Amino acid sequence: MERYIIMCIVNTMELPEYIPREELENRWSKVRRHMECDALVVLQNVDQYYLTGTLQNGVLWFPMEGEPLLAVRKSFERAKAESALKNIVQLKTYSELPGMIPNAGGTLGFELDVVPLATYQQVSRYFPGSKTVDGSGALRNARSVKTPYEVECIRRAARMLDKAFLDIPEQLREGIAEFELAARIEYVMRMEGHQGLTRVRRFNMEMFYGAVSFGETAAYPHNFDGPVGVRGLYPAAPSMGGRRRLKRGEPVMVDVLGGYAGYIADGSRTYSLGAVSPQMRDTHQFILELNSWIEDQLKPGSIPSEVYSNIMARVSKTSFAAHFMGAGENQVKFVAHGVGLELDELPVIAPKFDTPLQAGVVLAVEPKVFYPGLGGVGTENTYVITETGCERLTTCPQELRTV
Repeated sequence: MERYIIMCIVNTMELPEYIPREELENRWSKVRRHMECDALVVLQNVDQYYLTGTLQNGVLWFPMEGEPLLAVRKSFERAKAESALKNIVQLKTYSELPGMIPNAGGTLGFELDVVPLATYQQVSRYFPGSKTVDGSGALRNARSVKTPYEVECIRRAARMLDKAFLDIPEQLREGIAEFELAARIEYVMRMEGHQGLTRVRRFNMEMFYGAVSFGETAAYPHNFDGPVGVRGLYPAAPSMGGRRRLKRGEPVMVDVLGGYAGYIADGSRTYSLGAVSPQMRDTHQFILELNSWIEDQLKPGSIPSEVYSNIMARVSKTSFAAHFMGAGENQVKFVAHGVGLELDELPVIAPKFDTPLQAGVVLAVEPKVFYPGLGGVGTENTYVITETGCERLTTCPQELRTV
């Protein structure tokens, strides 16, 4: 434990309360390299935060050149206090936009992957002479490569996960309910500064802190695009832990999210109260060996789709193939996903993702195996791609911990 704490102190860099102007300008340059339009009209709160450092209700005019303009409906005062932008103005109605941006024209990019149609129509009508296109790719591609500031935020989110994972063995006892362990995990991370919120970009995909699943619950059917089953307390909120109580010898899968200053780290560990079956033990050992091999592939220049294909080729030669990355209809066709301000960022270690990895990309890698009626085992870690390979940010031990 002492060694772990020392490592955390060594890796810490100072972070200001608000995002500095220099950091924002760095992000602007990245987005502009990906833009295929004259300006972006940014409406989604997370994209606005990435480019301004404040999370308010308004419209961000982001031109290919020059200073962006943030028109704020609420809260103007908070935007002025938090953002290093020079152009921040009050906005009462969208009809004021033409007067604020008198030379608007050409091709405008909107976040058509997330902005509701009604909102798009309300705003775009005030730029009648412009052609509108989907500008979300410029934002998502720029955000896929993190700055050192962003990596440090994710590192601190990962530290919350380590704290929770190290605490879990002390909480396991026969008869404890999933939601009780979930509450303890939430408490530990909240006391470490967890933001209490996880943002997901995809429509209708919701996430709280993650999943706490005992035994067969880890293979329980669900609609979330991830391999870990979770029942939850209610059909209306199938998240975190349900009412199932822990039995001796069954695997405990904890797949949860740290959150610091908007940024997410994703991690998973497996535990048991008493020894699991030889099948589960051997499966977890295979996962650890596979994960070690995957780490060697995480380096600049690697093609995500090729890494995925190679992973699946290795798994196909084993008895675990039919249960890899989900049981039954829970099975997913990816092994890793980007994380940052949102849980489902680019890139993805999956088919058709052919852009080479770059230094600064942050990935959550989660090889897992699930058996219907029995549960699942596996691990998940958050990595940052470096110039020479990768660094694991979730540093606590990955072995199956038996209490």
